[in-house]
Amino acid sequence: MSSPEKKRKKNTARTKNPSLKRSPLLPPTPQSTPNPTLPDDVLLSCFARVSRLHYPSLSLVSKSFRSLLSSLELYQTRSHLHRTERCLYVCLSLPPDPNPRWFTLCRRPNRNLTKKRKKKQSSNLLVPITSPHSTPVRPSFVVIGSEIYEIGGLVNGAASSTVSVFDCRSHSWRKAPNMLVAREQPYAKVIDGKIYVRGLEDLVEVFDPKTQTWNYESTEWKSLDDYYGIVSDRFFGMASRTSSSCVIDSVLYSYYKGEFKWYDKKVTDWRTLKGLWYSLPAFFSCSTTSSQIQLADYGGKMAVLWDRHDRSSNCKGRKVLCAVVTLERRTSEEIRGRVEWSDDSEAVLKVPGSVAFVGVVAATL
Repeated sequence: MSSPEKKRKKNTARTKNPSLKRSPLLPPTPQSTPNPTLPDDVLLSCFARVSRLHYPSLSLVSKSFRSLLSSLELYQTRSHLHRTERCLYVCLSLPPDPNPRWFTLCRRPNRNLTKKRKKKQSSNLLVPITSPHSTPVRPSFVVIGSEIYEIGGLVNGAASSTVSVFDCRSHSWRKAPNMLVAREQPYAKVIDGKIYVRGLEDLVEVFDPKTQTWNYESTEWKSLDDYYGIVSDRFFGMASRTSSSCVIDSVLYSYYKGEFKWYDKKVTDWRTLKGLWYSLPAFFSCSTTSSQIQLADYGGKMAVLWDRHDRSSNCKGRKVLCAVVTLERRTSEEIRGRVEWSDDSEAVLKVPGSVAFVGVVAATL
């Protein structure tokens, strides 16, 4: 009899012998294959059905994902599938940086919190946009589709006639034809797809994006306000004294002395926006220490942004907070607001120093 050691050696040699045939009863050895990939058109169709708020998270998956998410084909697919949505863009001044920076509102990539972590996180974030651009002081911002127009302002202390366009799809800037008149603090609004601009004077000029031309408008600004549904002296009177104001569906909304107010042609005086006193308690409690409040038309809803001291940074830093309010007109004299979502206790952005709102707009993507 052979020893156990000799049997083990014999068995080992047998398994290593390549001439031995594998039993037909055993399954074949699996072959290594590369990971399967989906065609780009399939991925584009999938991405187009996902809210754009999740795109920053998806872009972290791979370079190919990041490339597709920034392609113009994706937004063409979204439009074809009727999946466009309003996306919030915020321009902030962050000293000591002389150039304001643009941010867009997105979902936080990871909202799962461990039991050890007691501090609540906001479900939304302001994500910075990397697109070098020098923004003038006190420009006016308007939106046509997916493009933000930056109009006039101060450049090196002088009134500017320049117009720049930010494409929210490609996150790139381009120059548009200059205005006919330089304006240091222009007021612009879009009516029927054209941009109407007025400065401190009553002279109005109009830009047609289709022909890329500026022309003087003989129509008086007051008649434009009548068309737009508000009254000029009300806008430049009350609104100029508030922290912020915006026009949504022909109604002028303002935050003034701790209250949200609204005004349009159907009422004789400013009215209080009902329903928000108990919905945004943290907002009102911080209004005395907050340096600024910004309102914006967010696709028929009202976006509210404000800042306050960041206690975690020993009050040296600031944090930006955000809420979205849906608006319902009950009668000709009553409009109620309902908070759709609010990050009224945690920040969508924290900065180590001071912060100032330059502009808040919503584009369609």
